[in-house]
Amino acid sequence: MKKYLPILITAILFTACKKDDVQPTDDNELITRVELKFTDVTAKSTLTFTFQDKDGDPKTAPEKFDKIVLNKGVTYSVSIGVYDDTKSPVMDITQEIEEESDVHLFVFKTTPASLLTTTILDKDKNGLPIGLSSSVLTQSTAGTGKLNVLLKHQPELNGVKVKTGQEAGGSTDIDLLFDVEVK
Repeated sequence: MKKYLPILITAILFTACKKDDVQPTDDNELITRVELKFTDVTAKSTLTFTFQDKDGDPKTAPEKFDKIVLNKGVTYSVSIGVYDDTKSPVMDITQEIEEESDVHLFVFKTTPASLLTTTILDKDKNGLPIGLSSSVLTQSTAGTGKLNVLLKHQPELNGVKVKTGQEAGGSTDIDLLFDVEVK
């Protein structure tokens, strides 16, 4: 029995030591609404275009997905609002993106590329683009196309910065494809 005592004590110690369960963390918030506000810099009029998926389930159709309709040859100031409508009160995720701007980047891809020219105006503490505030110039002739709006979440990985100001790297929090008409 004495020769088994050390094994028994070791077994009791290993089973008695409680390990903390490590739970994965999810840094991504539920996003149910994205608003794009286009303000004509000359006329000072604002147009708001909205994507809304109230349950946040990508398997069901969104309740609202506006077509972006803009005037030709106009420069617009654009701001983006990001929300979670499932919370009460509604959670404004835009503030979180601003606070964590060094790991967030909006990417704008237009097809055809000549339809809209987008310039990101805001920068994070490292001088890299964020995209909550942009300038958009529409082409001088009428046309139609698509605007892909992406929000990249690019936190450090193993102590190495991932955000470079480019789309590559990180995960995608938002990937919306708006129909666009320039008239």
